[in-house]
Amino acid sequence: MTRTNRKESQAQTRARLRSAARAEFARRGIAAASIDRISESAGFSRGAFYANYAGKHDLLLELMAEHQRREIAAWQDLLDTRGTLDEVLPVLRERFDAFARNAEDALFATELQIEALRNPDFAPRYRAFAQEIEARTLRLGEAFIARAGTSRVPAELLGKALQSFSPQLIAEARLGIAPAGLGAGERLVAIITELLGTGRNPQSRGPAGEENPA
Repeated sequence: MTRTNRKESQAQTRARLRSAARAEFARRGIAAASIDRISESAGFSRGAFYANYAGKHDLLLELMAEHQRREIAAWQDLLDTRGTLDEVLPVLRERFDAFARNAEDALFATELQIEALRNPDFAPRYRAFAQEIEARTLRLGEAFIARAGTSRVPAELLGKALQSFSPQLIAEARLGIAPAGLGAGERLVAIITELLGTGRNPQSRGPAGEENPA
């Protein structure tokens, strides 16, 4: 088998393990998730699992990284398209609301952070993940400022706000402790517009930027 074929085979194995793991985590939670069940569902042995991952938290970290990269890339693509900030923000609001409705991902993110704090062997891998996401959200901050043409804060602070507020807003929305009638996406857009200093928040607009009736 050539080196390329080995890499392709390993990529396929890891993809099948991730798919099986997501179903297992969603069904049972992280603590009760079984490596044996994940391996069996993916069609591999326990040995094959450990040939690719040090443990279930490492696999979950890869799942979360994959998902967050995809979501941030979608935001970046929207900000890189032509149009005004007022046209982009309502689309981002709806996208974030859809992201927030996935309760499992919010729980998984918290679990991973707790595991990193408790487990010094896992902490370096989580730190690398967190640093990557921080760099990506910094680029989002730069894209927001470029689109707005103004900002009250530097891109680093805007990116950090996006990274820090997002999980809190999702948790509050899921727990029902957000201000009445305000979704996670609407609150995030309000924070973004406040930090940018762009004036009126287009949170009451529809997907295409039309005014919604009060």
